[in-house]
Amino acid sequence: MIDKEIEYNMRTHNIPGMAFSLVDRNGVVYSKGYGTLDVGDKSELINESTNFHLGSVSKVFVSMGILKLQEEGYIDIEQPVVDYLPWFSTKDALLSNEIKIEHLLNHSSGLPGRLNVHEISNLESREIINKIKDKLNNVTLVGKPGTVYEYTNMNTDLLQLVIEEVTGKSFTQYMEETFFTPLNMNRTGYFTFDNSHLSNTAMGHRYHWGKLKPYKEELVYATSASAGLSSNVDDLSKFLGLLLNDGQGPNGKLISRSSIDQMFKPNQYGIGYNLYVYPHNISMDGGLPGFTSTIVLSSDKTFGLILLANSKQDITYHSGFNLYRIVNGDDSPTKLLEKDFPKIHFLVQIILFIVIIFIILILCIVGLTIFHLFKGTKEISFRKPSFKKIGMISFILIIYLGIMYLIYVQLPVYIGVPALQHFKMEPDTVVVLYILSIVYSSFTFLLCGKILFVQRKNSIQSSTGELSLPLNKSEPFHK
Repeated sequence: MIDKEIEYNMRTHNIPGMAFSLVDRNGVVYSKGYGTLDVGDKSELINESTNFHLGSVSKVFVSMGILKLQEEGYIDIEQPVVDYLPWFSTKDALLSNEIKIEHLLNHSSGLPGRLNVHEISNLESREIINKIKDKLNNVTLVGKPGTVYEYTNMNTDLLQLVIEEVTGKSFTQYMEETFFTPLNMNRTGYFTFDNSHLSNTAMGHRYHWGKLKPYKEELVYATSASAGLSSNVDDLSKFLGLLLNDGQGPNGKLISRSSIDQMFKPNQYGIGYNLYVYPHNISMDGGLPGFTSTIVLSSDKTFGLILLANSKQDITYHSGFNLYRIVNGDDSPTKLLEKDFPKIHFLVQIILFIVIIFIILILCIVGLTIFHLFKGTKEISFRKPSFKKIGMISFILIIYLGIMYLIYVQLPVYIGVPALQHFKMEPDTVVVLYILSIVYSSFTFLLCGKILFVQRKNSIQSSTGELSLPLNKSEPFHK
């Protein structure tokens, strides 16, 4: 059933490759790779050791790192972030001083969801801190810390800095020494800048105008904690084994059971420490422009599974829950149909529809204008515009400027990128917004030009250009 489910979804949804592992407290129950590393090369096949970028599944490791430091007395997660990062402050300093480490772990800090540090390319911690500090100074919290749920990468990016501050080590060094080496996760690490030394690494893929194409991930050190981990199902199985065995590693106790229980305890929104805690299972998923990943554990911690894919498609998350249902004894999981996961995003389709409407309006304006010019009922000339025309043009331009402001200023802020062209997750959306801008600009200026320059022919001008007025037959004409 497992092979059948995975192979059906790969075939139906055009996924180049996947890797799966099922783990219980005794170790790996079933593990297998499917498909190819690269859609353009069918010779290199995926196996259990193939590395994938994990995206937000990386956050689960950070949670455990923080709890390990709490056990060792370096951190108290009930204390404010500012105790560990004295520079930390938002627009409302008094309110942001209430944000605790725990609020970062369960995404109840109130920091907006749009925040991330993808554009910070520096390697040195001080430079990263300065850039994050400048960014946070203009941020308004979405609510009082501890009372809201707002998922944001910034929460985990800050935890990376906390770990570096209290340990005096780089984040990657700390995670390597604390977890990856003791668990013998030999092919797991933050291969953020160059993993060419690591053979058997999957190439990312994403749809572009309905066609799946390879995509090389470009991550930065500042996002290591929130999205930068690279691993495979063999290594991740060892990590799940640690969770299922209450912190017991191959060489002894690595972390306490109480810390793991704390990690799995949900808040009022059903969120643990970078985990979604449901009544029957616990999960986390990750997505990058070219990869998706998901882990699912049973609520009683008797088994867990991992599913990795080298394409950016929501199908991976849904497949993971289908596989969980199969393992849990449900022989009829939800059918994941092709029509429910369109290759071109629904938003892109809507914007394209709007573009077509504007193109039709442009053709109508041009066609009708040519028709009236040909008939001689209208002419192209400039006359001093009336207040009515000035009002119409002003209204049209205000609407135009407002829409351009939304697309090029507000939208990048909302999705957390410096400019629209930096939105790498949805390239089709960026392209279609550029197309919309061009077409809508053409429509706007064409409409304004028509109002200003296309005039109804003056009925009081004769063919000789002399003034002629209609006479009232009941009255004589006096000079």
